Amino acid sequence: MGSAPQLAVLSLIFFSIEQGPAFAAESAFWTIPGMAAAVPVYLGYLAATRLVPGPRAWSVAAGVSVGTTTFVVATLVLSTIPLGPLTAVPFAAAVCLGAGYLVRHLPDSATLRRGPTSVSLLAIRVAVSAITVLVVTSVAHVLGPKWSGLVVGFPVNGLPVMALLHARYGAEVTMPFIRMFPVGAFGICLFNLVASWTLARIGLPATIALAYAVDVAYLAAVAWLRRPRPVSP
Repeated sequence: MGSAPQLAVLSLIFFSIEQGPAFAAESAFWTIPGMAAAVPVYLGYLAATRLVPGPRAWSVAAGVSVGTTTFVVATLVLSTIPLGPLTAVPFAAAVCLGAGYLVRHLPDSATLRRGPTSVSLLAIRVAVSAITVLVVTSVAHVLGPKWSGLVVGFPVNGLPVMALLHARYGAEVTMPFIRMFPVGAFGICLFNLVASWTLARIGLPATIALAYAVDVAYLAAVAWLRRPRPVSP
């Protein structure tokens, strides 16, 4: 979930169709610092659940509120930093590495009790994603490519899923999401970097395929580096 560029690819498609490849490519570039602004959402959620451990409903509300607020603040700050082609990716990498170091002691897995699938919760997730894409793409001509890209960084799927799992199982199940998100976020940065470079040159379908391939290759490399090593006798 953390490394799937769901909103990024939908926005790339809609921006290309409605605003043109040049707008979509520049928006994809600004989604890179937008992902750097998304990382504090998870750190803010973690801090809120530590400060408000219960009741569970209050803990969830605190996590969502603080997480969303951190994104707004981080986005406003990042919009003032003069990031360019040579600095955006190193900056995002530094944010992801720093956040990953901070949450390195969190568990990377959690036990979930199987329960009945809720159609209503699935519908909420789909509706939130769809509404976000429609709103951002509808006002893109007003926001411009920079702010459109920054807003696309918001974890429109990750935050609701984490809140729903928290409400159902407790704060412990959110820990793996928080630990893994910085790693996945950089994969989305790479997706958008490729998109910003290639969209105007090779077209939308080839760009999406190539950007996904780079993201998958990055994830495979991360999984290889994180695999358990045999202990020498």
